Amino acid sequence: MECWAVVGYAELEAALTQPVFARSPTHWRALRDGEIPADWPMTDHLTRQWMLTADDADHKRLRRVAAGMFAPRQVKALSQSIARAVGRLLDGIDPAARPVDLRAEFALPLALDVLCSLLAVPDEERPRAISLVFRALSRAALTPQESRLLSTEIRAYLDHLLDQPTGPGEEDGLVAALRTSAASDDGLSHQEARDTLWLFLAAGFDTTVAALVNTVRALLEHPAQLSHALDGSAPWDQVVEAALRYDASVFALPFAFPREDVTLGGQHIRAGDALLLCYLAANRDPSRESGGVFRLDRSGGPHLAFGRGPHFCVGAPLARLQLRTALSALFARFPTLHLAAAPGPPASSLTINTVTSLMVAA
Repeated sequence: MECWAVVGYAELEAALTQPVFARSPTHWRALRDGEIPADWPMTDHLTRQWMLTADDADHKRLRRVAAGMFAPRQVKALSQSIARAVGRLLDGIDPAARPVDLRAEFALPLALDVLCSLLAVPDEERPRAISLVFRALSRAALTPQESRLLSTEIRAYLDHLLDQPTGPGEEDGLVAALRTSAASDDGLSHQEARDTLWLFLAAGFDTTVAALVNTVRALLEHPAQLSHALDGSAPWDQVVEAALRYDASVFALPFAFPREDVTLGGQHIRAGDALLLCYLAANRDPSRESGGVFRLDRSGGPHLAFGRGPHFCVGAPLARLQLRTALSALFARFPTLHLAAAPGPPASSLTINTVTSLMVAA
């Protein structure tokens, strides 16, 4: 399908913040005109009723249910549990004894532990939830028929989660909040609740994994910068922002659609054209001083790794907390950490920018 790729920083910022650009595929001219085949692989993305593809009042309504879970006070309350999870995982690896795949043995289980705790997914349900997330992230290897069957299985499982009664200790989780909203007259529809749950289970976890892997990789490939982090001259929150700017975990997201004809980056864009939002490219815009450079000083300027405007990532405070906690503990425990092999091949994804493995030793 034809679309515009928005790769410049100023252009992407405009597409993310100016009201003329909508997210709902109802604005997509090609979809309205019947040009999108029924078996197009991204049909699921277009038909989901979640905040990624909602605008205006609908977007605010969908976002409101989850926003409270990621308020600063709620996120701060998770600090100790995240630190404990990090400690448990570090206790289980010894890169001085054998090379460790940091993605598989640290980043993935950490993000899943934190997310399942936040959502309050019952303990007995976590293995199945994790299995479905992993299979969905490997969807590129499936045949179209297998992909359709997986989508059906995912929907059935999410329905199962939402239909369960809320157990002790689960009352403050997002699953319970979505159950309550779907059961109320003025809350989310069942499909909206189901799709929102999937958004946090899948996208909410993989982006954090990628950000942690990408940050460690950037540090190990830039030893002069790593030394600033190790000696304390570059605080860990500064390290996190530099890495997000340099190697954003989201490569691109589909789509935005101008509600009327516009000019963007010197190009005439017709109303209803599709814009692919290229976050990684925009952060590396060569017209900016920080474009494509990993540097831990404060001269890099802002970045768009979490978006901007109404669709700014609701989970950004939690992602930042996880990254700071994990990085500081990892390098405190293993200050001589280094790459044990070349990073694995890139993940096969339009959306997620990361490598499939990161072997490290100490």
